[in-house]
Amino acid sequence: MMRANHRGGRIALRACAAAVLFSASSAFGQAGTDALTAAFSQARGEAARTAARERSVPQTPAAPLADSDDAEVRQGLHLLFKNAKCSVPEFCLNDRTEGVMVANALRFKRTFDGLARGAAPQVSWKNAGYHVKEFEFDSLIQRGVPADKVRGFVYFPQSYDKSCDLKFPATLLIHKLGDNLDSEKQIAKLGADSDRGVVMLIYLPHFGPRKGSESFITKVPEDFERNVLQSLLDIHQSDLILKSVPGVKTDDIGLMGLSLGGMIALISAGIDPVFDRYGTNVGGGDLANIVTYRKSGDVDSQTGRVLKDIDWSVDQARFFLSRFDAITWSLKVKGKSIVMINAESDELVSKTLSIDPLVEGYEAAGSKVRLIMHAGTHVFHAKQVGYWDSLTKVILPMIDFIGPNNFAAQECVR
Repeated sequence: MMRANHRGGRIALRACAAAVLFSASSAFGQAGTDALTAAFSQARGEAARTAARERSVPQTPAAPLADSDDAEVRQGLHLLFKNAKCSVPEFCLNDRTEGVMVANALRFKRTFDGLARGAAPQVSWKNAGYHVKEFEFDSLIQRGVPADKVRGFVYFPQSYDKSCDLKFPATLLIHKLGDNLDSEKQIAKLGADSDRGVVMLIYLPHFGPRKGSESFITKVPEDFERNVLQSLLDIHQSDLILKSVPGVKTDDIGLMGLSLGGMIALISAGIDPVFDRYGTNVGGGDLANIVTYRKSGDVDSQTGRVLKDIDWSVDQARFFLSRFDAITWSLKVKGKSIVMINAESDELVSKTLSIDPLVEGYEAAGSKVRLIMHAGTHVFHAKQVGYWDSLTKVILPMIDFIGPNNFAAQECVR
């Protein structure tokens, strides 16, 4: 009994530590939204760009998409534009542009399907600490750059290597915009050390050890689109790896993301809904609105200063990004459990534009959404939110997402 009380105290202390770390973590935006700018000349030369992209990415022919894909994408596009004010008809959703946007979205999906085939990749493992392994494997997109190798860590529960014949849920955790995974590692440790489940972290392309001379978000539209595509493929392969790890419940694997990682996770949910559950912290849809805020509402930030002289609008951004926006694909997320943690005063992720349409699409598809709102901003500060709400509305929901209290595992450790 004393052991259990000690464990509970240790978990509480680590929760507080995680909250403090979160207060210093930056979120989507500061390092690269200048990337999308050239992309929004979409109306000019779309056919040429598409041809160049499809020549640059080798792919296996994918099965034809069903009529339901077309209909659900159309519904998703109407949700994406539902609460948005659009003033430039050539970039708004109307009878003339809807077919173009649907075709672009389905083309993106076909490209993904043509690449996301085959068995789990060959993985190289090495020890990286107590109950932690570091790994790497080849990404499905190879260009002779550091991003070709997917790198990350897996955190195993304390009772994982005990002779108790236990099975654990697993979670793939996708990081915020940045090269430092300190916050994500704290969450992984908190979930694994409390025997909630196995937690995998991966670096997105062009972050951390995958970073070369390129950025995740670039001025070349094909490059940004390819980076999103590569992220989705890396996530797909990571799911296959988790399914092959001994002791993992193959029917209880979740995908969770923080900020940028949450936005990518939600895109993955629509394009490739292979996970059993999804969770986000300050994630959302309508990337166009998020990018535009960095230009007009955050002019003193690094990204805002870069964007201030660039001539593009939120209408152009939404037209181009609609092909892989999470809201566009929300009707494909069928029968899933989704936890969304968001801030009431989030200056980037608008509840009206980024969250409400997404929830509407998920619920229309039969998914169950738990939306948790706290009194904070996009960058989490425990003091601002309140320490109790920080614990009950941010930290604990993420730990509960990793897995429930596992008393059998705790007894095994004793």
